[in-house]
Amino acid sequence: MTKSKVIFKINKQLDKEMALEFLNVQAGGIDFNSGIFEVHPELSILKSTRNKDDKKKIIDKHFNNFYYKYKEYLEKRVKEFQREWDLVEKGFFNEAFQIFKNFSFKSHKYTGYLSIIDCNPRFLKNKSFQVFYMHPQGVRYVTSHEVLHFIFFDYALIKFPKLFKKLKTESGSFWDLSEIFNSVMHQQKSFIKIHDKVSNYFYPEHKKYLSKAEDYWQQYHDIDQWIEGMYNYLNK
Repeated sequence: MTKSKVIFKINKQLDKEMALEFLNVQAGGIDFNSGIFEVHPELSILKSTRNKDDKKKIIDKHFNNFYYKYKEYLEKRVKEFQREWDLVEKGFFNEAFQIFKNFSFKSHKYTGYLSIIDCNPRFLKNKSFQVFYMHPQGVRYVTSHEVLHFIFFDYALIKFPKLFKKLKTESGSFWDLSEIFNSVMHQQKSFIKIHDKVSNYFYPEHKKYLSKAEDYWQQYHDIDQWIEGMYNYLNK
């Protein structure tokens, strides 16, 4: 098995960009506005701000002040993220390696960026993601969730190019499939040991598929059969 590693960092500029991007985003039955305004009620003025440049100025000022004021605390949180993930990293990649049939992951290096907003996007191109610094599920859960996405998309595109090559990874059936897969995996005993969370997070729109997805996994315990079976089920 190849060595894989997740490194945690701070990236204030990325955080600002994501705050602007997620102002009016809804997906899977979730309104991401709440991850900004409930955490930073001072930014509620953005709701009535129409000009994009003005929005950027408001975000810049608030984020600069926050990162300056809580600099030591945020740096401490990043170190805590790293220590906590390092405890389970080997077990996670061992489990993923088995599920994906010794698949040679395209990327063995992943980056997790601390975020002061609760939006938690991922970036497939450079295998990075954001983690809200006070995320209720914890860094183990978020990290295992996002890295599973990276591996799942790489695997599915290589094994089933005819099914997925032309599909989007952030919307539609390919995205649905990846989120449903993660929901099933998070409830397996091996993953509960990793992230220490019995409760499962899922998008409301996917709830109706979870029972069938779990049944398929218990029936096959085979990633290829599960992908084909659930893909056909979602698209029938």
